[in-house]
Amino acid sequence: MSALFAGACFLFAGNALIVSSIGVILKNNGASSLAVGLVSSCFFIGALCGTIFSQKIISRIGHIRSFGLFAAGFGIAAMLHTLSENLIFWALLRFFIGICYYSLLMIIESWLNEKAKNSVRSRILAFYEFVFYFSFGLGTLIIALDLDQQTVFIVSASLILLSSLPLNLLKIKAPLLPKSEKISIPKIFDIAPLAIVTSFIAGMLMNGFFAMSSLFILLQNFEAKALSYFMFCAMMGGFVSQTFIGTISDKMGRKIAIIMCAGVGLATMMVFILLNPSLQAQYFLAIFLGMGIFSLYALALARANDVLVDKNKTVELGRGVLFCYSLGSLIAPLILGILMEYFSHRGFVWFYAVLLGILILFAINKPNISSKKFKKSWKSGDF
Repeated sequence: MSALFAGACFLFAGNALIVSSIGVILKNNGASSLAVGLVSSCFFIGALCGTIFSQKIISRIGHIRSFGLFAAGFGIAAMLHTLSENLIFWALLRFFIGICYYSLLMIIESWLNEKAKNSVRSRILAFYEFVFYFSFGLGTLIIALDLDQQTVFIVSASLILLSSLPLNLLKIKAPLLPKSEKISIPKIFDIAPLAIVTSFIAGMLMNGFFAMSSLFILLQNFEAKALSYFMFCAMMGGFVSQTFIGTISDKMGRKIAIIMCAGVGLATMMVFILLNPSLQAQYFLAIFLGMGIFSLYALALARANDVLVDKNKTVELGRGVLFCYSLGSLIAPLILGILMEYFSHRGFVWFYAVLLGILILFAINKPNISSKKFKKSWKSGDF
């Protein structure tokens, strides 16, 4: 899987640079917090469309060629940002990038889940998350170089286009072509409600952070360089958590791991609420916030796959979980944009505290399913 992980490194670094820079660029151009949230939400509208329609392309041309197709589309859209600063034009580009990026995520995650056994699934997904946060962290550090607007988009596009080279240069066995089937969210929720709720809240928390943490820092009158360090610290927190959360999840169960992560995140946000931390203290707290929220999606995916018997449905299951994650991601920038428009950076803090508390309460009442035992399973035609 080295070629797949190598391609993922370039993909995540390039996406980090463009995602983290958008808020800063728009704010510097005079856009309001609500406008930043609306443009960011277009990315996740595209993400929803990608999870619904891209499987037809994957089913027709295969994983490797699909990866190259969507990576090329992403890179082209990134470069087109240099043509105009019109908000509607950028919103359309963000929509197209959302389709491409989430289609790429679906290809990678379905590929990994097809190869993974249930007994080690969380550890494999943890390594995947490990690669994600390390690469994303490096991408955010590029912001500290204070590059001009055009250079940011060109560098981002270059990294995205490089992501398809390892899969095309190295000999690698791709998964079997999946059959194109419809998503049935009610069916998935009936069997794995904790996975669905966790993925939805994870989408709100994680992508709310990616889209709006720039405003959280800027509204406190800190510079863009501070944003780069703040996001890097959060990424490193997610990076560190992957070294142990997969083992804890495989041995103690996904439910326990979800509650632990959400608890760390909630405790961190309570410090923000009760105290007024300095910038250096916020860097430190960002590490724990990253440890708390950035493992949740992988845990949701592992929880859902624990009950999957038919390996031919890994793409379909991944689509369902990713769809809910994308739906949460779509809503988060809109809510955060409104909250931060009226409550400044404090709206960001309360948003996270409330959602993490809801996730803990929901998880407590759910069974802790072992990775080796299935109370229910999907059979052919269940989707």
